[in-house]
Amino acid sequence: MTVHFMCSCGGRTYSLPDKMAGQKVRCPNCKVLIIVPQSSEQVVLAMPAEDQSIPQ
Repeated sequence: MTVHFMCSCGGRTYSLPDKMAGQKVRCPNCKVLIIVPQSSEQVVLAMPAEDQSIPQ
């Protein structure tokens, strides 16, 4: 399955494998770190992560 989501900046819709759900990724458009939402039938809005650092 695939997770379809849009960053809160409203730039574009992105698709990632559902195994990425819950992980932090950087929006290629605005560079804000967002949390990939859970898989859904619809495109959902991904919200910025409170902690803007990516764990090592």
